Amino acid sequence: MSRPDVRPLRVARPDGAVLAAEVIGEAGHPLVLLVAGGESSMDWWRPGFCDLIVARGFRVVRYDQRGMGETTLGPPPRRDGLPVALDDAIAVLDAAHAADDGARDAHWVGFSAGGWVCQLAALDHPDRVRALTLVSTSPTMFEADPDLPGAVDRMQEAWANPLPEPDWGDPSAIVEYHVAVDRDYAGDEFDEEHDRAIWDDTVRRSPDMHRDEGGPDTVDPGPRWRERLGDIDVPTTVVHGTADPVFPMPNGEALARDIRGSSFVSIPGGGHELPPAAWGRVVEAIASTE
Repeated sequence: MSRPDVRPLRVARPDGAVLAAEVIGEAGHPLVLLVAGGESSMDWWRPGFCDLIVARGFRVVRYDQRGMGETTLGPPPRRDGLPVALDDAIAVLDAAHAADDGARDAHWVGFSAGGWVCQLAALDHPDRVRALTLVSTSPTMFEADPDLPGAVDRMQEAWANPLPEPDWGDPSAIVEYHVAVDRDYAGDEFDEEHDRAIWDDTVRRSPDMHRDEGGPDTVDPGPRWRERLGDIDVPTTVVHGTADPVFPMPNGEALARDIRGSSFVSIPGGGHELPPAAWGRVVEAIASTE
């Protein structure tokens, strides 16, 4: 049964991709735009998490990244990379504004690669960003600056020795595959029930995981932006797990130093994830910047 406070959006992009999104909450309330990491569906942002934000007086918009959920990939070769991801996020924000005739800006919440998108939004589209909450991310892409530690050994080993691909025609096998992959991204504890719920919903809504749209991609990382972070002039909170295996915590601490006046919140034992145990701290971070 659909909820009356959830409004679906479909956002057509110039390259032919169609982005699936939804707005949760009452019209006229300040908007929080949730930008997940790469290859994540909107299901990554669990309904319970969104409801906690709405209860603090916000509207929430979440969306499927390209090739996940009900968002199509679009044609190759230029459908990946930060410039595409940033343009998609702005398009979703435009659609949410048009749907409710609300303010054109939002509080941007970015996880992992979504945090990079949010940093670039604040730098290149400052009129669209009211505040930032940056979760489990870093001030650069995967090039390692001398002061930023890289992924821990077990993460490097997992990337070097990927699990065998599942039978992409078997939804249960796809879920099990992704849960097994995500286990390596966890911190001190892995909330398997939470992770499995994400993938159950994602696979259910993803026709063949969009593998029918295959083709070579040209990934455009865009230019470096770390040297510009001092230009960000909106309330910012950096949230980072102490046991993040992808971006060890000094990455988040460096990001907080680079953005003047930002706050830093650590999640004890937290990994490269956002389980329910961490929701309260992130919601408080969102509310505290208003």
